[in-house]
Amino acid sequence: MNQPGLISVAQLTRYVKSLLEEQRQLKDLLVRGEICDLYYRSASGHLYFSLREGESQLRCVMFSRYAGQLKKWPEEGSAVVVRGTVSLYERDGSFQLIAYDIQTLGKGMHKETLEELKKRLYQEGLFDPGRKKPLPSMPRTVGVITSPEGAALQDIISTFRRLNPMVRLIVYPAAVQGDKAASSVMAALDRMEGEGLCQSCVIARGGGSSDDLSAFNDEALARRAAVCRIPLVSAVGHEVDYTILDFVADARAATPTAACQLMTGSVSLLREEVLRRQRRLEDSYRGKLESIRRRTERLSLLLSQNSPRNELKKNRQTLEYLIKSMQDIQQRRLERLRSQTLSALARLELVNPAALLLRGYSITWQGDRVLRHAADALPGQTLRTRLEDGEVFSSVTEVRLLTKRDDCGPQQDQNGTTV
Repeated sequence: MNQPGLISVAQLTRYVKSLLEEQRQLKDLLVRGEICDLYYRSASGHLYFSLREGESQLRCVMFSRYAGQLKKWPEEGSAVVVRGTVSLYERDGSFQLIAYDIQTLGKGMHKETLEELKKRLYQEGLFDPGRKKPLPSMPRTVGVITSPEGAALQDIISTFRRLNPMVRLIVYPAAVQGDKAASSVMAALDRMEGEGLCQSCVIARGGGSSDDLSAFNDEALARRAAVCRIPLVSAVGHEVDYTILDFVADARAATPTAACQLMTGSVSLLREEVLRRQRRLEDSYRGKLESIRRRTERLSLLLSQNSPRNELKKNRQTLEYLIKSMQDIQQRRLERLRSQTLSALARLELVNPAALLLRGYSITWQGDRVLRHAADALPGQTLRTRLEDGEVFSSVTEVRLLTKRDDCGPQQDQNGTTV
């Protein structure tokens, strides 16, 4: 079995290029398509573009000696017929058409479709500046919808860190190129609005071809961005790139870096503004204080000229006499109240049951009632007697009623027993 020969990359590309250029069918061709990714390099004068038809694209280059002879310069999205020769660009290994002439046929289907969509959205008012929300000057949190692997994210992070590191960035990852990019960006918008953490947001992507940016011309994405409750900045592509999202968003930035500058002021500029306002406030207060000082001096002079000091001096003796009279009246009233109080305390002491207990008397209760008559006591009852230093509980064994004669002192019964 024969082994394949070893060949270098340069040898292979050079060989393929020679095969292409040897084919007579690939020389002096007329190729029809729609121009996209049109780019003029002023330094060399060469014109670079691609021809698109459906999902197919063909890279083209028109060197300066042919580009300078064009009677009409082609436009992005134009339908054209290009005359040229097929070749291979060895450095990139890419298949391309070297163009000699370009004839414009009119608008391409892609451009017509895009312009029709723009016209329809414009008539519906989606581009109306009156419906666009203002951007907050000092947002605390900014949402960033972009590819986490793209250079746009790093540009945004570094720019915010330089301008205003106090701003919190929340990245909502999304595809920004391909068939699913539009739906991915819409899903990121839904997540951001659902969390409710951001005061503004930016949809960002670096530069690219018109095909790379086609997701941002999607009608569904345009309508979703139009109803976004959070102020939205579109930072898609380069300065010359415009998409439908740019017209619908609340603001458009030429680049992701420009979006950062648009969404927040730099800390140094804010510091200068604060100092400027502080100086203006200090000047205003100094002026007010000077005005108050002059007014105070005028009032002080007027007060000294019409001072009530003399009148006060005349009335001072009268006031002192009235004060002394009031004090004497109050003193006599206090003495009278003190005497009345002592008399009332003495009378109260006479009827105070506790005072009777101190003199040897006692109080006896029959249940909850004070026992006032011996006849009310019944044998077997338990009585409670209050003394000076406590209570005594006793049981009734016998009840004797005394006559008035008995009140005179101890007597003897019929048996001669003293009672």
